[in-house]
Amino acid sequence: MGGEDSGHMIFSQYHTTGDGLLTALRLVEVMTDTGKSLSVLASIMKVYPQVLMNVEMDASRPDFMAVKSIADEIKAVEAELGSDGRVFVRYSGTQPLLRVMVEGPEQDKTKECCERICNKIREHKLQTTPLSI
Repeated sequence: MGGEDSGHMIFSQYHTTGDGLLTALRLVEVMTDTGKSLSVLASIMKVYPQVLMNVEMDASRPDFMAVKSIADEIKAVEAELGSDGRVFVRYSGTQPLLRVMVEGPEQDKTKECCERICNKIREHKLQTTPLSI
């Protein structure tokens, strides 16, 4: 199972894309199987502040993890946050952007960590000017 902050849930054993009706049915199934209300099930989830920043990139999608200082910065932020946060860096599927998402226990620290990674990417000039059409 995979999910996004947008609400898209993907159950790969049933479907390859997000499907709201399938998500609702699976949720009702869990409620029925456990005998627990939605409020009880939701109470176990801890919501962390999330910061998402985009860095314009070359449309060729260079391997940013091949740049040691970028990979080291990502690892340093992951180590700093430990089990109290997470880092996810990926290319957009629709635009020449590298998306940097950081979740952490405190908004200011989370934003600072996200900015550090983005600044490290920009330092190495992996981004180019936007492509003209």
